[in-house]
Amino acid sequence: MSKKIALLHRHTKDRICETNAAFPYLAEKGMDVLTFKNFNRLSGFGKFWKSLFWIIYAPFLVMGKGYDVVYCDDSYPFYPALVKLASPKSKVIIRLGDFHLMYYYSGFVYKILHYIEKICWGMVDGIIAISWDMANLIRKETGLKVDIALDPVDLKEFLPLKSTYNPETMFPIVMTHGVLTKNKNVDLVLEAARFLPDVRFWIIGDGPDRKRLEADKPRNVWFFGWRFMDRIKYYIKDCNVGLALRSDNPGNDYVVTSPFLQYGSMGKPCLVTRRKVFGDYEWQFSGVDEMVEKLKVLLGHPEEGEKLREYVIKNHDAEKIAGEIWGILNN
Repeated sequence: MSKKIALLHRHTKDRICETNAAFPYLAEKGMDVLTFKNFNRLSGFGKFWKSLFWIIYAPFLVMGKGYDVVYCDDSYPFYPALVKLASPKSKVIIRLGDFHLMYYYSGFVYKILHYIEKICWGMVDGIIAISWDMANLIRKETGLKVDIALDPVDLKEFLPLKSTYNPETMFPIVMTHGVLTKNKNVDLVLEAARFLPDVRFWIIGDGPDRKRLEADKPRNVWFFGWRFMDRIKYYIKDCNVGLALRSDNPGNDYVVTSPFLQYGSMGKPCLVTRRKVFGDYEWQFSGVDEMVEKLKVLLGHPEEGEKLREYVIKNHDAEKIAGEIWGILNN
Protein backbone atom coordinates (compact mmCIF):
# COMPACT_ATOMS: atom_id res chain seq x y z
CA MET A 1 0.00 0.00 0.00
CA SER A 2 1.40 3.43 -0.94
CA LYS A 3 2.17 5.90 1.80
CA LYS A 4 0.26 9.13 2.32
CA ILE A 5 2.89 11.85 1.89
CA ALA A 6 2.72 15.63 2.29
CA LEU A 7 5.26 18.17 1.04
CA LEU A 8 5.52 21.47 2.95
CA HIS A 9 6.92 24.66 1.42
CA ARG A 10 6.42 28.40 1.93
CA HIS A 11 6.51 29.06 -1.81
CA THR A 12 3.44 28.45 -3.93
CA LYS A 13 3.29 25.26 -5.98
CA ASP A 14 4.20 27.01 -9.23
CA ARG A 15 7.38 28.53 -7.72
CA ILE A 16 8.88 25.65 -5.70
CA CYS A 17 10.94 24.52 -8.67
CA GLU A 18 12.90 27.78 -8.36
CA THR A 19 14.44 26.43 -5.13
CA ASN A 20 14.25 22.67 -5.83
CA ALA A 21 14.35 21.60 -9.48
CA ALA A 22 13.45 18.04 -8.44
CA PHE A 23 10.01 19.16 -7.24
CA PRO A 24 8.00 18.49 -10.45
CA TYR A 25 9.35 14.93 -10.60
CA LEU A 26 8.51 14.40 -6.91
CA ALA A 27 5.01 15.82 -7.24
CA GLU A 28 4.13 13.52 -10.12
CA LYS A 29 4.89 10.50 -7.92
CA GLY A 30 1.89 11.38 -5.74
CA MET A 31 1.88 13.65 -2.71
CA ASP A 32 -0.13 16.49 -1.21
CA VAL A 33 1.63 19.83 -1.72
CA LEU A 34 0.86 22.19 1.17
CA THR A 35 1.95 25.83 0.85
CA PHE A 36 1.02 29.43 1.46
CA LYS A 37 -1.60 30.67 -1.02
CA ASN A 38 0.81 33.46 -1.96
CA PHE A 39 4.41 34.23 -1.08
CA ASN A 40 6.65 36.94 -2.55
CA ARG A 41 10.30 35.96 -2.18
CA LEU A 42 11.39 39.39 -3.46
CA SER A 43 9.58 41.44 -0.81
CA GLY A 44 12.28 41.89 1.85
CA PHE A 45 10.54 42.62 5.14
CA GLY A 46 7.27 41.13 3.90
CA LYS A 47 9.06 37.86 3.20
CA PHE A 48 10.72 37.97 6.64
CA TRP A 49 7.47 38.35 8.60
CA LYS A 50 5.55 35.84 6.53
CA SER A 51 8.39 33.32 6.94
CA LEU A 52 8.17 33.72 10.72
CA PHE A 53 4.43 33.04 10.47
CA TRP A 54 5.23 29.85 8.52
CA ILE A 55 6.77 28.35 11.68
CA ILE A 56 3.32 28.44 13.31
CA TYR A 57 1.18 27.95 10.21
CA ALA A 58 2.87 24.85 8.74
CA PRO A 59 2.00 22.48 11.63
CA PHE A 60 -1.71 23.26 11.23
CA LEU A 61 -1.55 22.15 7.59
CA VAL A 62 -0.75 18.56 8.61
CA MET A 63 -2.47 18.28 12.00
CA GLY A 64 -5.00 15.46 12.08
CA LYS A 65 -4.50 14.58 8.40
CA GLY A 66 -3.00 11.12 9.01
CA TYR A 67 0.10 11.55 6.87
CA ASP A 68 2.59 8.70 6.95
CA VAL A 69 5.38 11.04 5.85
CA VAL A 70 5.72 14.81 6.01
CA TYR A 71 8.52 16.06 3.78
CA CYS A 72 9.71 19.56 4.71
CA ASP A 73 11.18 20.64 1.38
CA ASP A 74 11.53 24.22 2.59
CA SER A 75 14.65 24.47 4.79
CA TYR A 76 13.41 27.41 6.86
CA PRO A 77 14.37 26.69 10.51
CA PHE A 78 12.35 25.48 13.49
CA TYR A 79 9.01 24.62 11.88
CA PRO A 80 9.78 20.89 11.22
CA ALA A 81 10.00 20.26 14.98
CA LEU A 82 6.54 21.78 15.49
CA VAL A 83 5.28 19.72 12.55
CA LYS A 84 6.50 16.61 14.38
CA LEU A 85 4.68 17.69 17.56
CA ALA A 86 1.50 18.39 15.57
CA SER A 87 1.67 15.04 13.74
CA PRO A 88 3.67 12.71 16.00
CA LYS A 89 2.80 9.52 14.09
CA SER A 90 4.17 10.93 10.84
CA LYS A 91 7.75 10.42 9.76
CA VAL A 92 9.07 13.98 9.33
CA ILE A 93 11.96 14.50 6.92
CA ILE A 94 13.78 17.82 6.34
CA ARG A 95 15.61 18.76 3.17
CA LEU A 96 18.18 21.39 4.07
CA GLY A 97 18.71 23.50 0.97
CA ASP A 98 20.80 26.02 2.91
CA PHE A 99 21.59 27.24 6.41
CA HIS A 100 19.19 30.17 6.81
CA LEU A 101 20.42 31.22 10.24
CA MET A 102 24.01 31.62 9.03
CA TYR A 103 22.82 34.14 6.43
CA TYR A 104 21.11 36.50 8.86
CA TYR A 105 22.75 36.11 12.27
CA SER A 106 26.20 35.93 13.84
CA GLY A 107 27.91 35.92 17.21
CA PHE A 108 25.93 35.24 20.38
CA VAL A 109 22.52 35.53 18.69
CA TYR A 110 23.48 32.91 16.11
CA LYS A 111 24.80 30.55 18.79
CA ILE A 112 21.51 30.69 20.71
CA LEU A 113 19.32 30.25 17.63
CA HIS A 114 21.54 27.50 16.23
CA TYR A 115 21.41 25.66 19.56
CA ILE A 116 17.60 25.63 19.25
CA GLU A 117 17.92 24.63 15.58
CA LYS A 118 20.02 21.59 16.49
CA ILE A 119 17.40 20.53 19.05
CA CYS A 120 14.80 20.79 16.28
CA TRP A 121 16.94 18.65 13.95
CA GLY A 122 17.10 15.99 16.65
CA MET A 123 13.29 15.93 16.97
CA VAL A 124 12.60 14.91 13.37
CA ASP A 125 13.05 11.50 11.76
CA GLY A 126 15.48 12.33 8.99
CA ILE A 127 17.62 15.02 7.38
CA ILE A 128 18.58 15.35 3.71
CA ALA A 129 21.53 17.62 2.89
CA ILE A 130 22.23 19.00 -0.59
CA SER A 131 26.03 18.74 -0.42
CA TRP A 132 28.67 16.55 1.19
CA ASP A 133 30.11 19.55 3.04
CA MET A 134 26.70 20.37 4.50
CA ALA A 135 26.14 16.75 5.57
CA ASN A 136 29.57 16.54 7.20
CA LEU A 137 29.00 19.73 9.20
CA ILE A 138 25.63 18.50 10.52
CA ARG A 139 27.11 15.12 11.44
CA LYS A 140 30.04 16.80 13.21
CA GLU A 141 27.80 19.14 15.22
CA THR A 142 25.02 16.70 16.10
CA GLY A 143 26.08 13.10 15.47
CA LEU A 144 22.84 12.62 13.55
CA LYS A 145 22.44 10.43 10.47
CA VAL A 146 22.24 12.58 7.34
CA ASP A 147 21.23 11.48 3.84
CA ILE A 148 22.54 13.31 0.78
CA ALA A 149 20.62 14.28 -2.36
CA LEU A 150 22.68 16.82 -4.28
CA ASP A 151 21.28 20.14 -5.45
CA PRO A 152 19.37 19.39 -8.71
CA VAL A 153 18.88 21.01 -12.09
CA ASP A 154 16.25 20.00 -14.66
CA LEU A 155 18.32 18.77 -17.61
CA LYS A 156 15.20 18.68 -19.81
CA GLU A 157 14.45 22.35 -19.11
CA PHE A 158 18.03 23.61 -19.41
CA LEU A 159 19.17 21.96 -22.61
CA PRO A 160 21.91 23.50 -24.80
CA LEU A 161 20.28 25.85 -27.32
CA LYS A 162 21.67 27.47 -30.46
CA SER A 163 23.03 30.90 -29.61
CA THR A 164 22.44 34.01 -31.71
CA TYR A 165 25.77 35.42 -30.53
CA ASN A 166 28.08 36.44 -33.40
CA PRO A 167 31.67 37.12 -32.27
CA GLU A 168 32.36 39.20 -35.38
CA THR A 169 29.60 41.73 -34.76
CA MET A 170 28.78 41.48 -31.03
CA PHE A 171 30.60 42.11 -27.77
CA PRO A 172 31.03 39.05 -25.51
CA ILE A 173 28.34 38.64 -22.85
CA VAL A 174 28.77 37.69 -19.18
CA MET A 175 25.57 36.97 -17.28
CA THR A 176 24.37 36.45 -13.73
CA HIS A 177 20.81 35.84 -12.52
CA GLY A 178 18.80 35.38 -9.34
CA VAL A 179 17.27 37.32 -6.47
CA LEU A 180 19.23 40.54 -5.96
CA THR A 181 20.25 40.71 -2.31
CA LYS A 182 23.49 41.76 -0.62
CA ASN A 183 24.18 38.07 0.04
CA LYS A 184 24.63 37.56 -3.72
CA ASN A 185 27.54 40.06 -3.87
CA VAL A 186 26.45 41.47 -7.25
CA ASP A 187 28.63 44.53 -6.60
CA LEU A 188 31.47 42.40 -8.00
CA VAL A 189 29.80 42.46 -11.42
CA LEU A 190 29.79 46.27 -11.44
CA GLU A 191 33.45 46.37 -10.39
CA ALA A 192 34.51 43.83 -13.02
CA ALA A 193 32.56 45.67 -15.72
CA ARG A 194 34.68 48.78 -15.17
CA PHE A 195 37.81 46.74 -15.92
CA LEU A 196 36.26 45.08 -19.00
CA PRO A 197 34.59 47.86 -21.03
CA ASP A 198 34.39 45.66 -24.16
CA VAL A 199 32.31 43.01 -22.37
CA ARG A 200 28.56 43.30 -21.85
CA PHE A 201 27.27 42.24 -18.43
CA TRP A 202 23.67 41.08 -18.07
CA ILE A 203 21.98 40.98 -14.66
CA ILE A 204 18.68 39.08 -14.69
CA GLY A 205 16.63 39.35 -11.52
CA ASP A 206 15.02 41.60 -8.98
CA GLY A 207 15.06 42.06 -5.25
CA PRO A 208 15.66 44.49 -2.40
CA ASP A 209 19.20 45.36 -3.58
CA ARG A 210 18.33 46.21 -7.20
CA LYS A 211 17.73 49.94 -6.77
CA ARG A 212 21.07 50.46 -5.04
CA LEU A 213 22.95 48.44 -7.65
CA GLU A 214 21.35 50.16 -10.64
CA ALA A 215 22.24 53.58 -9.25
CA ASP A 216 25.95 52.74 -9.55
CA LYS A 217 26.08 50.70 -12.76
CA PRO A 218 28.63 51.33 -15.55
CA ARG A 219 27.40 51.78 -19.13
CA ASN A 220 28.22 48.18 -20.11
CA VAL A 221 25.90 46.66 -17.48
CA TRP A 222 22.24 45.90 -18.24
CA PHE A 223 19.54 45.10 -15.68
CA PHE A 224 16.68 43.08 -17.20
CA GLY A 225 14.47 42.69 -14.14
CA TRP A 226 12.76 39.53 -12.99
CA ARG A 227 12.19 36.70 -15.45
CA PHE A 228 10.30 33.49 -14.74
CA MET A 229 12.26 30.26 -14.67
CA ASP A 230 11.06 29.11 -18.09
CA ARG A 231 12.52 32.28 -19.69
CA ILE A 232 15.98 32.19 -18.10
CA LYS A 233 17.30 29.64 -20.59
CA TYR A 234 16.81 32.06 -23.49
CA TYR A 235 19.22 34.50 -21.86
CA ILE A 236 21.72 31.79 -20.92
CA LYS A 237 21.87 30.53 -24.52
CA ASP A 238 23.22 33.89 -25.73
CA CYS A 239 25.76 34.50 -22.96
CA ASN A 240 29.41 33.44 -23.22
CA VAL A 241 30.11 32.95 -19.51
CA GLY A 242 27.85 32.63 -16.47
CA LEU A 243 28.57 33.99 -13.00
CA ALA A 244 27.31 32.23 -9.86
CA LEU A 245 27.93 34.78 -7.12
CA ARG A 246 27.65 34.73 -3.35
CA SER A 247 29.12 36.83 -0.53
CA ASP A 248 31.68 35.53 1.97
CA ASN A 249 28.88 34.72 4.44
CA PRO A 250 29.74 31.29 5.95
CA GLY A 251 26.34 29.89 4.98
CA ASN A 252 27.34 30.11 1.32
CA ASP A 253 30.13 27.57 1.76
CA TYR A 254 27.65 24.68 1.62
CA VAL A 255 25.54 25.35 -1.52
CA VAL A 256 26.54 25.31 -5.20
CA THR A 257 23.44 27.39 -6.14
CA SER A 258 20.99 26.86 -9.00
CA PRO A 259 22.57 29.32 -11.50
CA PHE A 260 25.85 27.34 -11.48
CA LEU A 261 23.94 24.17 -12.36
CA GLN A 262 21.79 25.90 -15.00
CA TYR A 263 24.80 27.35 -16.84
CA GLY A 264 26.49 23.97 -16.69
CA SER A 265 23.41 22.12 -17.90
CA MET A 266 23.33 24.37 -20.99
CA GLY A 267 27.04 23.91 -21.65
CA LYS A 268 28.16 27.40 -20.63
CA PRO A 269 31.39 28.05 -18.70
CA CYS A 270 30.69 29.32 -15.20
CA LEU A 271 32.87 31.35 -12.85
CA VAL A 272 31.99 31.15 -9.15
CA THR A 273 32.97 32.88 -5.95
CA ARG A 274 35.38 30.64 -4.03
CA ARG A 275 33.51 28.33 -1.65
CA LYS A 276 34.25 25.14 0.25
CA VAL A 277 31.49 23.26 -1.59
CA PHE A 278 33.28 23.65 -4.96
CA GLY A 279 36.37 21.76 -3.81
CA ASP A 280 39.04 21.77 -6.53
CA TYR A 281 36.80 23.24 -9.27
CA GLU A 282 39.19 25.40 -11.31
CA TRP A 283 36.99 28.37 -12.10
CA GLN A 284 36.69 30.01 -8.68
CA PHE A 285 37.81 33.48 -7.63
CA SER A 286 38.35 35.65 -4.58
CA GLY A 287 38.20 39.37 -5.24
CA VAL A 288 37.61 41.41 -8.37
CA ASP A 289 41.19 41.19 -9.73
CA GLU A 290 41.10 37.39 -9.90
CA MET A 291 37.55 37.54 -11.23
CA VAL A 292 38.59 39.77 -14.14
CA GLU A 293 41.62 37.65 -15.03
CA LYS A 294 39.63 34.40 -15.05
CA LEU A 295 36.80 35.96 -17.05
CA LYS A 296 39.35 36.92 -19.72
CA VAL A 297 40.49 33.31 -19.90
CA LEU A 298 37.00 31.74 -19.88
CA LEU A 299 35.75 34.05 -22.63
CA GLY A 300 38.30 32.40 -24.89
CA HIS A 301 37.59 28.82 -23.80
CA PRO A 302 33.94 27.89 -24.43
CA GLU A 303 34.90 24.19 -24.22
CA GLU A 304 35.01 24.60 -20.44
CA GLY A 305 31.22 24.73 -20.62
CA GLU A 306 31.10 21.25 -22.14
CA LYS A 307 33.27 19.91 -19.32
CA LEU A 308 30.93 21.45 -16.79
CA ARG A 309 27.89 20.01 -18.57
CA GLU A 310 29.35 16.49 -18.31
CA TYR A 311 29.82 16.97 -14.55
CA VAL A 312 26.30 18.34 -14.05
CA ILE A 313 24.66 15.51 -16.04
CA LYS A 314 26.50 12.93 -13.96
CA ASN A 315 25.82 14.44 -10.52
CA HIS A 316 22.87 16.85 -10.51
CA ASP A 317 20.08 15.45 -12.73
CA ALA A 318 16.78 16.56 -11.13
CA GLU A 319 14.84 13.48 -12.25
CA LYS A 320 17.44 11.14 -10.76
CA ILE A 321 17.66 13.15 -7.53
CA ALA A 322 13.85 13.14 -7.20
CA GLY A 323 14.06 9.35 -7.26
CA GLU A 324 16.69 9.43 -4.51
CA ILE A 325 14.53 11.68 -2.33
CA TRP A 326 11.46 9.52 -3.01
CA GLY A 327 13.44 6.47 -1.90
CA ILE A 328 14.41 8.18 1.37
CA LEU A 329 10.80 9.22 2.06
CA ASN A 330 9.53 5.67 1.50
CA ASN A 331 12.34 3.86 3.29
